[in-house]
Amino acid sequence: MNLDQALAEVKVGGQVMVTIVTNQDNGITSYATGALIYHASSMTGPHWRSARLSTTGGSPAKYYFSDRMLDIDPPSPPGTFGHSPRQPFSANAIDNLGISISLFNLNLIVVKFTLHSWGNATFNVSMEKRGSLLIGTGAPIGNLSDHATYLMSFHGVINPPR
Repeated sequence: MNLDQALAEVKVGGQVMVTIVTNQDNGITSYATGALIYHASSMTGPHWRSARLSTTGGSPAKYYFSDRMLDIDPPSPPGTFGHSPRQPFSANAIDNLGISISLFNLNLIVVKFTLHSWGNATFNVSMEKRGSLLIGTGAPIGNLSDHATYLMSFHGVINPPR
């Protein structure tokens, strides 16, 4: 499902399921999964707010990182040096990610990311449509790289009951 198909199907208050993956030149990757709620255009005070898909009003996306390891091995025998955890993307060390896609101009798609677990730090990534995906380059996660590549896929719509 691409963004246009999701928007054709979703109703106000409905959810679009999304997965986001990132890759950085330092080898760290991340992924987030969650639901984006469709909000119609509206007046907010004296300002016009365009339609958007966002985690606002719902739950933030669960955000996993390849450098957060989980120990899946049995304990080391007594008297040995032990071992390092080896399972990446620990479900015990996730962050909360806010996502908002403004639907003002579908030829210029800007996705706003909010790192709730990192003091609500925000940054925008300009993305373009490539087949059924959105892809873009933007700020890295952390400070160990200059940039990250972002890839977003849409995989289902859940509309509110009538």
